[in-house]
Amino acid sequence: MFSKIVLATVATISLTHAVDDFSSERLLGIEVGYTTVNSSNAIGQNISNSNPELGLRLGAQNKEWRTTVHASFMSAKNGTKYQKAMIDFDRFVWASLYKTDSIVFKPYLGGHIGWLHYTDDFTSANGLAYGGQMGLTLNVLNQVDFDLGYRYTMSDVSKVNDISSFVFSANYLY
Repeated sequence: MFSKIVLATVATISLTHAVDDFSSERLLGIEVGYTTVNSSNAIGQNISNSNPELGLRLGAQNKEWRTTVHASFMSAKNGTKYQKAMIDFDRFVWASLYKTDSIVFKPYLGGHIGWLHYTDDFTSANGLAYGGQMGLTLNVLNQVDFDLGYRYTMSDVSKVNDISSFVFSANYLY
């Protein structure tokens, strides 16, 4: 319960601060991905489930930083499910900002922290999740950009070893 209160407080403060500082570039997006969850079953045998993932994101950005809150969901055919609610912090490491560029490329590195709910046939557990990410943002229109990225997530949920996700998202900038 304490970790949920701390995460909610951090999310609220981060978004409030981000909206004040980056009010010209807030974003709302959807994401799809392909996720592999490495977990352990009841007898300790390692299991790997790979399935599509869907998510929503809300955040703010400037030329150097992006802060987003995202929620994503995955459901496997064998009954394994997870839901994540995360705060992402990304640093744009470079941007092609030449006047002749019709598409702006912005590679990024970042980290995330949040909450994970994992369910399988025998267990339902909640816990802290954290990890890193990297990717490329393509700004194709003044108000639309696309992300292609990779996320690696670890968790304190005893059944979950790690989660790897390749994610594509479309963001509306307002």
